Amino acid sequence: MMNNMVCIVAALKEEAAGIKGLMTVDGSPRLGSARAFTGSWQGRAVLLLLSGMGKQRARAALSLACERFPLSAVVSIGYAGGLCPELREADLVLADKVFASGGAPENPQPLQTSAALLERAAALCPNIPSHRGGLLTVDAAVCKPAEKRALGNRYPVLAVDMETAGLLSVALEHRLPFLSVRCITDTVDQELVDFSSCVEASGEVSKLKAGWHVLTHPGILPKVHELRDHCRKATHHLTRFVAEFLPVSS
Repeated sequence: MMNNMVCIVAALKEEAAGIKGLMTVDGSPRLGSARAFTGSWQGRAVLLLLSGMGKQRARAALSLACERFPLSAVVSIGYAGGLCPELREADLVLADKVFASGGAPENPQPLQTSAALLERAAALCPNIPSHRGGLLTVDAAVCKPAEKRALGNRYPVLAVDMETAGLLSVALEHRLPFLSVRCITDTVDQELVDFSSCVEASGEVSKLKAGWHVLTHPGILPKVHELRDHCRKATHHLTRFVAEFLPVSS
């Protein structure tokens, strides 16, 4: 088994498609309901972990990965929604602190990411707009602009996702350096198409269910096309970032 493995975690296969395509894959173990791929990229041993959506799935998947593999660091990547007007689609958010929804908003207690990894990340990809700040993890997709604005006013954060707080709690338990890099697919003023009813037990969005949802709600088709384009650009930016980051992360 390879030593000194960097674990790259994404919720969805679409978020990690570019990374998996560039890896030399030598194994594909199952970790509970999560999928994983072992191999190498950029001269580093890599475990690519596809956890499924939601912080409970993310936490369970990374806990199993920590038990089975000699991890040296965890890099969480994926899509996020913007909560402040400064963020545009495909901008990167480098999280320096992570909040979980449900706590007391008047006195939120964030978890801190790795300062050393954050400094290295901040120096990369000068051609991709990036922002350093807080990230909020929630239990359900935040789709409406009014909901996003409310969260942005309540918490000192830039963006929202559904996995990072769960992942970071596991990394802290195992004393692993942790970095979270999210790419904006929907800005604070854009309404996100809600595909939560199409999520399977694995945490992946069922293409069959999503297609039926669009067929029965034809008015959302323009928003679906827009989201697809934003996701493709976000995946490209995340792949570029990881390609730059891995060689300097040792």
